[in-house]
Amino acid sequence: MTTGAPSRAAYQGGLELIALPTARIAKWLIGLRLIAVSALLVGALLVQSITEELLPIAPLVRAAGLTYMLSLLWSVLWLLKVPPRTNGALQLCGDVFIIATLVYFTGGASSPFAFLFLIVVAMGALMFGLRGALVVAGGAFVVYAAMAEAIAFGLLRPTRFGVLASPLGPSALAFQILVTGAGFAIVAMLTSYLAHSLQQAEARLQGERTASARLLAVSGDVLRSVDSGMLAADVEGRVVLANPAAKRILGRAGALEGTHLAELLPLEGVEWPEVLQRLRLGSSVRIDGTVAGSKLLLGCTVTALTYADGKLVGLVVHFRDLTEVREAARRERLRERMEAVGEMAAGIAHEIRNPLASISGSAQVLGKVPGLGEKEHRLSLIIVEESRRLSGIIESFLGYARPPDLQRGPCDIARTLDETLTLFRNSPEVTAAHRVVTEIKGHPQPVIADEQQLRQAFYNLARNAIQAMPHGGTMRVVAGPEGRDYVIRWSDGGVGMEPQQIQEIFQPFKSFREGGTGLGLAVVYSIVSDHQGDIVVDSEIGKGTTFTLRIPLGAV
Repeated sequence: MTTGAPSRAAYQGGLELIALPTARIAKWLIGLRLIAVSALLVGALLVQSITEELLPIAPLVRAAGLTYMLSLLWSVLWLLKVPPRTNGALQLCGDVFIIATLVYFTGGASSPFAFLFLIVVAMGALMFGLRGALVVAGGAFVVYAAMAEAIAFGLLRPTRFGVLASPLGPSALAFQILVTGAGFAIVAMLTSYLAHSLQQAEARLQGERTASARLLAVSGDVLRSVDSGMLAADVEGRVVLANPAAKRILGRAGALEGTHLAELLPLEGVEWPEVLQRLRLGSSVRIDGTVAGSKLLLGCTVTALTYADGKLVGLVVHFRDLTEVREAARRERLRERMEAVGEMAAGIAHEIRNPLASISGSAQVLGKVPGLGEKEHRLSLIIVEESRRLSGIIESFLGYARPPDLQRGPCDIARTLDETLTLFRNSPEVTAAHRVVTEIKGHPQPVIADEQQLRQAFYNLARNAIQAMPHGGTMRVVAGPEGRDYVIRWSDGGVGMEPQQIQEIFQPFKSFREGGTGLGLAVVYSIVSDHQGDIVVDSEIGKGTTFTLRIPLGAV
């Protein structure tokens, strides 16, 4: 399938993102940290500029500077391809150090920025799960408690930029440290639980996305591989999805989406609003029709798309080109009819031929009786001539009804066609008012076929073309290989035929000119069919007729 590879790539990419969340968090943490510190510093400066109260700007500046330096270091490590987990661990350690510095400069245990330790604990949970959160929480608690105890016992002295606050008593200090440690632990467990739930939800979501992508990929391949047209439309009949076969069958090059079904499938005798109304009453509707302004016959099945409660939300139109199917069925019916007529008429012709021979012989004997007048002698000659003509018709019909077995052998169709037309040019049927124009190209290798029967088919077609132009005209024969077939297009500028005549042209005894037997083209059809070929007629009244023969170059 053509879309299988992309879906697998998306699937593998989704697993990679779930398996390594640390890489994403560590990368984004660098930028977010810089934004947060910069916003805090700028905000403090703005407040300081509009109030007279002195704020601890210097500690913020020092903490911001330290943050910028460490962020630069972490960015360099990221560019040096340091493993994301190592980079993330270093960032968390640095954040604990930065926050501890800020807390120290802004009052120690009484600092309003002690809550920032909780953010680091939450980041540890997101990057390393429960174990990482507890490690970060423990480290932050140790740093915070050690700093608070050191300040309380005078081991550390807040700088002059620090906020002076009343020192806490031992009990109060111990209680505050205990509460802070408990808060760190609780936040670590809660955030790790939330992070685990988030990763599971993301994994399920990615799995569903992957399954949906694979399903869409398979569905797309199925739609592309279907040889019949598929159109999906909304309840108003506007197309929202079309497969390539639909464009090919309808002969549309551009996008079909957004076009109404009545415009894409203007079937004669079909009103799409009525079809949509019928679809609301049933699950599917079957319609067949010819596309207006063309000969394209389509067989359509319209199926409803509904919600669970049965409400119509859209429809799918599945259609096939039945033009070739109809033509194949017509050719099969014609073949069966010709076989039946041939078998029946062969027996009748055989029974007529013997009495006809007796009539002709008797008329010849009577014509030689002494004492006959000129009138009687002329009548006997008419009987003989008409008997011979009728005998010729019967012989021709027997040749159609009981054709001889094919005598297959190597045959050059181009040479056979050229020789037949050269012979026909010299026949008395071709007058000075007729022109025979040929454009014949050879084929690389001989075809295994019956050369004599092909000559007969070509000669019959030539006679038919000339007889269709009783007052003169041009017969044009263009032949050459096309793909696996040798194609011959036989055109005349005659009177042309009506559609009903085209349907009956190859049937025996269906002659549309005076004096014709209706067997010539029937024999042509039989010979072409015996060579596994095909013959198609295109004709218009007053514009002439074109016979297109296709003979397989690999015929055996």
